[in-house]
Amino acid sequence: MEKSFKRRIRNIDKHLKFFLTENENYFLGIPFEEYSKSKLLTKYNLPQNFPTQKFIIEPAPKGSVTKVNSNGKYGRKIPEEFEEVIRHIDYVRRKDQVRVKFDRRFRVYKKVLLHEFHSKISFVENLHGEKLVVSEQLKYNFNDSMKSTHIANIFNEIFNHFEVYDKDLNPAIHFNTTFDQIILPSGLLTETGFDELIEINKRFTQDEEKQQAFQKRLQLIMSYSPDLRGKGPNGFFGYLVFGFSDLDIVILENMYAGNATYIFKSDNINKDIINDKQSVLEQKLHEKRFFHNDNWEKLISLYMEKLGKRPIK
Repeated sequence: MEKSFKRRIRNIDKHLKFFLTENENYFLGIPFEEYSKSKLLTKYNLPQNFPTQKFIIEPAPKGSVTKVNSNGKYGRKIPEEFEEVIRHIDYVRRKDQVRVKFDRRFRVYKKVLLHEFHSKISFVENLHGEKLVVSEQLKYNFNDSMKSTHIANIFNEIFNHFEVYDKDLNPAIHFNTTFDQIILPSGLLTETGFDELIEINKRFTQDEEKQQAFQKRLQLIMSYSPDLRGKGPNGFFGYLVFGFSDLDIVILENMYAGNATYIFKSDNINKDIINDKQSVLEQKLHEKRFFHNDNWEKLISLYMEKLGKRPIK
């Protein structure tokens, strides 16, 4: 039987602090496509196929973390106390093959139950049709830290890694600390940054055709030498903000196919008036909107040309 993975983390916080804000709800999990590649599903009594109905299951206790999950974790009582326990000894003596049986008293530290989570995993789809295997909903704060670390290590034991999803089951985008704000000091989108965005996109969709479509859109935007300014505002999940200081505009481009590219005046972003797509459309806060269809590239190119901006070949 395949051996469980040994990777463990000590504290979940350093894995979450670039994804979440204090008391934000989130999930831990992995895409079902990665789940299905595991050779440990049978060992942990987990389904091979994506369930057709809502399905929640506690992994079988086969490794150190899953055993603690089912049986609880015990530690020394504080302040320390001792207790006497009786152990039954039963063995065959090697020198004469005589069976020996007796009871023996031991003085041991008294232990108390620290936690017994019985954490389960669920099979779900998000609004974008991505099939996921996730934990229960968690909250990013100190009180939930022990439980969250424990659940992360369940995924580590069975799948050797875990990912972070927001409250809506969207993949949390991991930007470094310079991307804490929506609008940031300008920085040109380098080849390295381009490659990093492509890798981030692969977490959003497993469909290679959709990945290539995003890469093509990103290449066109990059040809106009924008500066990357971070994640989209609230209500614009999966969007990246690209700025053009010389044109006084920003472009919001989505990593998912089948959406649209939004163009705003820089002031509208700076004034923090962008709340959600519905209010943007109703109040006509955007300058332009270009749907992801066959003539997207042509329309974007014509718009930029009217502004006097030409791509760098």
